Amino acid sequence: MRKILWLLCGLLFCASQLKAQSRTISGRITDESGNPLPNVSITLKGTSLGTTSKPDGSFSLTVPDNAKTIVMSSVGVITQEFALGSSSTIDAVLRSQTGSLSEVVIVAYGAQKKKDLTGVVATVKAPDIENRPFTSVDKILQGQVAGLQSVAATGQPGANQSIIIRGMSSITASNAPLWVIDGIIVNSGEAHRLGNNSNLLSTLNPNDIESVSVLKDAAAGSLYGSRAANGVIIVTTKKGKSGKTRFRFDTELGQNDIAYVNDRYEPLNAEKYFEITREGLVNAGRTPADVESTLTGLGYNNGVDFNWYDAVNKIGKQQQYNISAEGGNDKTTFYLSGGYFVQEGTTINSKLDRTSGSARITHKASEKVTVGFNINGGYVNTRGPLTGGGFGNPVLAAYFMLPSRPAYNDDGTYNLTASRLGNLHNVIALTEIDKRTQKDVGLRSNAFVEYNILQNLKFRTSLSGDLNMLEEDQYNNPLHGDGMPSVGRAFSYYTRYFNRLSTTTLDWNQKLSKEYDLQLNLQVGYEAQKSSGYQNSVQSQLFPSNLSMNLPAIGATPVTATATLSDYSFLSQFSSANINFEDKYILSGSFRRDGSSRFGANNKYGNFWSVGASWNVDKEAFIESIQQISQLKLRASYGVNGNAGIGNYDWYRLYGYGFNYNQTPGSAPSNVGDSSLTWELNKPFNVGIDVGVLQNRIQLTVDYYVRKSEDLLLDMPLSLTSGFSKVTRNIGSMENKGLEIALHAVPVKSKEFEWSVDFNYATNRNRITSLPDGNEIVMNTFFVLRQGSSIQSFYLREYAGVDPANGDPLWYTDASHQTTTNNYSSAARAIVGSALPKVFGSLTNTFRYKGFTLDAQLYYNFGNYVQDQWGGYYMGAGFGATYNKASRIFDRWTKPGDVTDVPRYIYNGNKNFNSSSTFYLNKGDFIRLRNIQLGYTVPASVASKAKLSNAFVYVRGTNLFTWVKDDNLPFDPEQGTNSQANLNVFIPKTITVGLSLGF
Repeated sequence: MRKILWLLCGLLFCASQLKAQSRTISGRITDESGNPLPNVSITLKGTSLGTTSKPDGSFSLTVPDNAKTIVMSSVGVITQEFALGSSSTIDAVLRSQTGSLSEVVIVAYGAQKKKDLTGVVATVKAPDIENRPFTSVDKILQGQVAGLQSVAATGQPGANQSIIIRGMSSITASNAPLWVIDGIIVNSGEAHRLGNNSNLLSTLNPNDIESVSVLKDAAAGSLYGSRAANGVIIVTTKKGKSGKTRFRFDTELGQNDIAYVNDRYEPLNAEKYFEITREGLVNAGRTPADVESTLTGLGYNNGVDFNWYDAVNKIGKQQQYNISAEGGNDKTTFYLSGGYFVQEGTTINSKLDRTSGSARITHKASEKVTVGFNINGGYVNTRGPLTGGGFGNPVLAAYFMLPSRPAYNDDGTYNLTASRLGNLHNVIALTEIDKRTQKDVGLRSNAFVEYNILQNLKFRTSLSGDLNMLEEDQYNNPLHGDGMPSVGRAFSYYTRYFNRLSTTTLDWNQKLSKEYDLQLNLQVGYEAQKSSGYQNSVQSQLFPSNLSMNLPAIGATPVTATATLSDYSFLSQFSSANINFEDKYILSGSFRRDGSSRFGANNKYGNFWSVGASWNVDKEAFIESIQQISQLKLRASYGVNGNAGIGNYDWYRLYGYGFNYNQTPGSAPSNVGDSSLTWELNKPFNVGIDVGVLQNRIQLTVDYYVRKSEDLLLDMPLSLTSGFSKVTRNIGSMENKGLEIALHAVPVKSKEFEWSVDFNYATNRNRITSLPDGNEIVMNTFFVLRQGSSIQSFYLREYAGVDPANGDPLWYTDASHQTTTNNYSSAARAIVGSALPKVFGSLTNTFRYKGFTLDAQLYYNFGNYVQDQWGGYYMGAGFGATYNKASRIFDRWTKPGDVTDVPRYIYNGNKNFNSSSTFYLNKGDFIRLRNIQLGYTVPASVASKAKLSNAFVYVRGTNLFTWVKDDNLPFDPEQGTNSQANLNVFIPKTITVGLSLGF
């Protein structure tokens, strides 16, 4: 008995000592966006002692006092170790397994593990999308994906963004990628008809996006068949997770300014303008009396020096607010969100505001049946100015309007006197008294039923809708501006696109061998799509002077009253197969048969297919023993897909009405048509390698591709004697070749500090390989199509500088550059460069220290040229003498022996120097600080006191700095895919502060 008592005492003593020598570690685990991570495994390293995190991400674990390290792991995130110091609290942020073979990525009609992929799929996730100061997701993608070129042509809020994936594959058909949002093949791009630069994607709130997958090669995208020629972008919106209801609130406030300014192109003040104008009049041989008379007529010595540039440009406001709720249980999950976004442009009369919302519900009705529904949409109200050469364009006015012409009279009223403003308009006044607005509604919805027939056999059917409605209103007052000649005018345009889609798939997964790990994944599907377009146009003129009466119904003279319909439809059957042998060797294939209403009866259907293969070399025994290699994969693919991006009725021989005679309705042929018109074919080949070393601390992806386009849907010029200017034919071929590199590395990683680097690089060479009879086609004043050259080849007279003897402009007479002429019409035209870059990509550095995070992304673009379409007016050596000039004009020739590239200034021009030539063509090479953000995650122990699950505060700058190689580049180097500056709203640089709260 005594022995037993001593034993019990000993046990109690040991227990008390053990208790005294242990401690409890607690904290909260979140992802990179601050969302809680449930079911994360937390274990004491080297032991089986552990626990899991709760739905709110919190955890508690009792460990021995001498414990040094705990390990956190979960599906889809990187396993991380945390050293146990003296603190008993650990707030962990776990990052997603980017590049990991176990990562699941969204692909065509489903999802796949990365180890099973044979194609090229790039993924951008929510942390790199949400809370950005951009109006739409296409703008956010710039610099995020190797080989994806995202270029703005204007800073107008809500304007369309041009996206090209792996070069341009077509000459006159569409080069835009296919957008798929939650399984819905949506209409995208511009839809405006009054010139407001709309973007159908601007109704989608980027904060509602979970991920974006970019499918770039045949193996990844050919399951979309005729729609995949230019790549596919799949957008997946957020869905709820089980657990208690979690709320999130995000807000961001800031301002916009002009991103790039070249001081050499600053408009002149009154003193400088009259100095150069006097010189030009003298050089033109005017008499002294005529010189003084002309200057007086232009406002010389009237005491006015108005800065139109400063008056037209402004600091724009930026703000957004987003709130969401998610939760559910093991059967039903939900996600709800609402958002409000406002962005003012850098130019007066440019603004967008968006109200958006989304809802998604998924319910598991039984062990075999799952149903779901989601809807997201937005209402966008846009105000935008005229662009280009419109006299109501404020950017044009900033450079053209004379500083001696004030915007206001002495009594503060608007100066509307035409004689005082020349033939330009007072755009300051028009901002208030004219109207140019656009209201867009975009709704996307999807409902599905999923039935597990067997454990390995799944049936899914869905119905989707994509609705876009646009209302465009324009009013030009009768007192001043564009409306004055018609005594006022008003337009009201209504546009509606209703797109319906039905998709049914059957997925079968089967192990083919008992002896070997041989897996077959097979999918078959059927899809039908119809898009219906409706347009209504009304215009009237002759308005009363009461400026508040601005609807077309007020006008006394109706001018336009039309309504048109335009539909298209697709009918498709598709299948895909994936065979996986021991996770080492993967073979994939797809086939799709598409029918389209855009082609004639004999060519409505086309067959499209792909094959792909990959080898996970790291699964081989001779590689598995090399611990430094965590991933090594070889890939290759080839296929055929199509392009149907032409007009809905281009193949028809059409008659149109409106050719009236003697007040009697009349019709006439309106389209030549071609019943043999068929699909443009795209044949992409890709070979690539994925490498990961040091537990994926270094990840490298390299891809080489060749895209061949055949039977191009080309608009062929016709002799005007035929009554038509062009006809669409299947003629010509083109090729794109390129190399893409994506690198992710973590050079430094310690307990409290981490530095990661992301770099992507893409090069593309575009070449036209055949044209009808080998003949070149001059597209317009600036571009030419020629075999062996790029599709976007500038075709201009080559400027040879200034004659030092007399100041005349000179041009080369031939390609040898041996002789010159001062006669513009005698100069030879030549291909002088391309609008398409040779190299582009980005470099991103991310630094994490305790709760602080610093991200900085540089975007670079080299090898293209940018053309200034309006430089002849403000740099044309006296052309357009009654318009203001740029400060660089003072580089002009003044005396014999001067060496300069700006000719002698002569009032009304010097020998057609204002005409298009390489003088107005500049290198477009630039590097831009695309994004920089400094953020701080508030410790959970502090946030919990405010009853918050997480809190994150940050300051961000976008487009803060731009370096350009060419000092003479007048405007921002981003000018759309055609690289032509058109006096659009300036692209902004943005500074914002933001806050993200979870509760």
